[in-house]
Amino acid sequence: MKNIAARRQELLMRANALYEAKEYARAAETAAELLAALPEDVEMRYIRAAALTGLERYEEARAEIARIRAVRPDHAGAARQEIYIDRAEGKIRTQIVHLRTFIAALEQRIAAGDNIAYHTVFLASAYSLLGEALTITGESAAAVDAFLASSRHETRPTQRAEEYSNALFAANYLPERLRSSYTDLAHGYGALYRGVTPLASHADAVRGHDRLRIGYISPDLRTHPVGTLVRPLLALHDRTRFVVCCYANCVEDAFSHALRASADAWRNIQGMPAEEVAACIRADEIDILVDLAGHTQNNCLPVLAHRPAPVQVTGIGYFNTTGLPAIDYMLSDVHVDPAGTTDPAFTEEIIRLPHSHFCYVLPEDLPPVAPPPVEHNGYVTFGSFNNFNKVTDEVLFLWRAVLDAVPHARLLVKSKIFGSAEGRAIAAERFARCEIPAERVEMHGFSRGYLAEYAAMDIALDTFPYTGGITTCEALAMGVPVVTLRGASHGARFGESLLQNANLAELIADTPADYVQIAQALASDAATLRDLRANLRTLLAHAPLTDARTYVRDVEAAYAEIWERFLRT
Repeated sequence: MKNIAARRQELLMRANALYEAKEYARAAETAAELLAALPEDVEMRYIRAAALTGLERYEEARAEIARIRAVRPDHAGAARQEIYIDRAEGKIRTQIVHLRTFIAALEQRIAAGDNIAYHTVFLASAYSLLGEALTITGESAAAVDAFLASSRHETRPTQRAEEYSNALFAANYLPERLRSSYTDLAHGYGALYRGVTPLASHADAVRGHDRLRIGYISPDLRTHPVGTLVRPLLALHDRTRFVVCCYANCVEDAFSHALRASADAWRNIQGMPAEEVAACIRADEIDILVDLAGHTQNNCLPVLAHRPAPVQVTGIGYFNTTGLPAIDYMLSDVHVDPAGTTDPAFTEEIIRLPHSHFCYVLPEDLPPVAPPPVEHNGYVTFGSFNNFNKVTDEVLFLWRAVLDAVPHARLLVKSKIFGSAEGRAIAAERFARCEIPAERVEMHGFSRGYLAEYAAMDIALDTFPYTGGITTCEALAMGVPVVTLRGASHGARFGESLLQNANLAELIADTPADYVQIAQALASDAATLRDLRANLRTLLAHAPLTDARTYVRDVEAAYAEIWERFLRT
């Protein structure tokens, strides 16, 4: 009996280690080996179910979950694993139903005093999954609340901060009318690090470097929009005045290697605790540390909370305050943050670049520009390839007004949610609620060759208050004009900044009525659509938005200025 128990424990640990290493096939085989002798071993069957999910063998995984429940109907891990499968299969509505049932059961067990620590771990995880699902369905306020609940229940400080970050990111999807209720939310993130002792101090001003040492830290120094945007800052930096070091919190790919070739130093920090990364940056004597992620996924804000560099900046990859007092500045521009405007919720001081806060370099492998589809369709196609999470009901009502103003026009939307039947059903209900006829909408799921699909769109409609970024740049590069609405806050003015820097200010609407009028005017002018289609890429190539050398000099001038300011304090 002792030998069997020892053998069971050995196989259980081996299977779990293989699963954690993402060697799912070997984990499933190891689990099957024990289950042949002990078919009612619930924990081993759970590992096998999880491994089969990792292998995308969902029906087999569901069968294992059914066997677990035959022995342990209330097995928390089995319930969560079923939810993971729902998510993987795109069954968003089913996932939300299962999550709410799961959360209610967990809260009941905790209230009854049943293994509180164990069930609290699952409760925090369930609320996080619920927040993620609600974000996708457009229920942004409920998503923020779910992530905050996850953060409250988390017992691990690192994960607690991550869930709070998730809440702050989800808050960017809130419609304008709900935002005032969450004004001070970001300050709660800074409070999580109130007791952290900063590593850098004003004594660092006497290091005596002959060149200013700039550190870029990000999870997106890879094939990613942020990787693309940061490339000019590495490739074109003034090596006589600056030393550039990158801290990559990611699995590196070929694009990472291209970035690495332009950097003076490169550190891969994936999997390292924040304290160790901060110590590494401190040892590298970085003068200005630039965060490129804000509250996006796998961000490095916990590192900056330790203030490893005397001056710290955030920007490019995020569009709102971090709430972290250890970050001194936010990189912006004169269009996103016009002179004289201030946002009291921001904990950072704004750096206003004279042109754009980021540079879009036209990719060399862009598909050819196609003729306007109206010429062969006989009707205008409006569209948006923005993440559908950004599309609030207010956006949909304005898009309906555009369609009302242009009879026979269609709407083409493309996002991950449209890749599943349940996702399309949820979106269709929202379109119907906002009185957009189903026959006037075409929904496309995610695809890698999406740039070529701009051939099916005549005019792009920007979202608000969370506007497009790279999506707007890509539409323009494919010859598609973009109509945007001027916003009243930092993040809501990104669309305005992009079009100003693309020399297309005439596409910026001051009011919703102007938005409709601009869209209608474009739709009724076939000659203008044809000219824009033929010339937008060339116009973009000569606009401030793509002027990499000027952009890099502007950023470096800002670095020099804030460093001089630090020396004077």
